[in-house]
Amino acid sequence: ERGAKIFTRTACTAARRENGLWSVEMRDSRTGVRTAVRARALINAAGPWVNDIINRVTGQNSTRNVRLVKGSHIVVPKFWEGRQAYLVQNSDKRVIFINPYQNDLALIGTTDIPYDGRPEDVAADASEIDYLIKVVNRYFKRELARDDVIYSFSGVRPLYDDNADNPSAVTRDYIFELDASSGQAPLLSVFGGKITTFRKLAEHALDRIAPSFPKMGKPWTSKGHLPGGDIANADFEQFLGDLGREYPWMPASLVKHYGRLYGTRTRVLVGAARSLTDLGRCFGKDFFEREASYLFEHEWALTSADILERRTKHGLHLSAAERAAFEDWCVGRLVRAG
Repeated sequence: ERGAKIFTRTACTAARRENGLWSVEMRDSRTGVRTAVRARALINAAGPWVNDIINRVTGQNSTRNVRLVKGSHIVVPKFWEGRQAYLVQNSDKRVIFINPYQNDLALIGTTDIPYDGRPEDVAADASEIDYLIKVVNRYFKRELARDDVIYSFSGVRPLYDDNADNPSAVTRDYIFELDASSGQAPLLSVFGGKITTFRKLAEHALDRIAPSFPKMGKPWTSKGHLPGGDIANADFEQFLGDLGREYPWMPASLVKHYGRLYGTRTRVLVGAARSLTDLGRCFGKDFFEREASYLFEHEWALTSADILERRTKHGLHLSAAERAAFEDWCVGRLVRAG
């Protein structure tokens, strides 16, 4: 929408400086199609793969590294009344969040342990799941068991390696490394950082490469809205009420689902629909064909997992038969789309 071209599921396979520019080769992991682009600057914001881009892709070297720290969560049925969340401290001083999730579920996490494997292979292991259950059971009368765990997931934090002994003590700040010697096209690599500081990180990154872009505009993100976030006075409850009055035929739970996930872009998703029938096939509670199509068309979804697990959490609420039916629909849609 602002002029960027986005390549999903595409690997950067090589990048070399040629005649004052970066020559970058990319490969689509689905089709194998290779694409070449030229750029005046290259920003390496590859997170846990930042050193791989520097070393393997660009053929450069760096004295800096990231330290991978794994954080895992579990999802269980909600076991308390009310909308409140809980924050508890374990005997090892780790703080664990216990949050209401998806209306009738609870999200519990996170762990904080060193990780030496491939980032793409990370998963919550049995010891982490047992650890989180034990923390909850230390504080709550309603004790959890392994059978209560509906779902678990894990991710790696690519923290800047400052040689701290304790993973929890490793800095959560970010470090830039700028390689732009002798007037060459700059390579800016980002070490560390976290999603909560993404906006300032992005502005700081552009500040660092500004000399290569003399016509660069001024920062604007502090007053910009994320997609769908242009809600009047940032009053979500008022927005939700207005949305319900705009679509009186829509169940309150569906209005809330669309409002929370898509904000003002709910109107794009719903389009000209005037009834639930107009939203197409129903795959499960509050999950209609129109939403799935919107995600394919506007948010780069390509598989059923993209929708059930990544763009939404519908997968937590579907039965095995409902999930299979949706997966069949996705396959048929892709076949029809060629």
